[in-house]
Amino acid sequence: MKYIWIAFVLLLSGCTVTQPYVLEYKIAPKTSKKISDAKMCKAKSLKVAQVFGRPQLMSQSMHYSKGKYEEYTFTESKWSTTPAVAISASLVESIRSQNIFSSVSSARSRSRSDFILESNVEEFMQYFNSENNSSSARVAVDMSLIDTKHNKIIKSKKFTKELSVETLDAHAGVNALNSALSGILDESNVWLEGICE
Repeated sequence: MKYIWIAFVLLLSGCTVTQPYVLEYKIAPKTSKKISDAKMCKAKSLKVAQVFGRPQLMSQSMHYSKGKYEEYTFTESKWSTTPAVAISASLVESIRSQNIFSSVSSARSRSRSDFILESNVEEFMQYFNSENNSSSARVAVDMSLIDTKHNKIIKSKKFTKELSVETLDAHAGVNALNSALSGILDESNVWLEGICE
């Protein structure tokens, strides 16, 4: 009887162990919806290639960096979809809203296009200093516009944004990352418009 009681208590205690609640965050940058006056690409089509980047961009895990060399994963926060997929979708939506090209398609489209936009996300992370008393969000993206007919790079440019994070937590880091990405999308649209003038 004593062993049955111990087994019962252990069973109940096992049922009360709970996993920490994991909060999911979206990458949803806001961009300006200005209609472009550039005319050279109005009859051209653009395909936005799936973004390249570090393996962490292909995961829903939310990473952060501390000091110069340490990198960790938030245990109670994650992305609702992988950053690579979300950033690619944001690029398509942002460029479409500018009306620079006749059509803008995603990497999944089977249609042919006049141009391909390739992007390599070098940084998309929240950083904490070694004393844990300040934080920043940094986004860096290399973009290349490629002429598909001649398979030639027309122009390339690197866009970088770093913003301070208001509070030392994942929520504030996500807000800052979204703001930084918004700034890069706006700058890249101006860059594309300049190429097409």
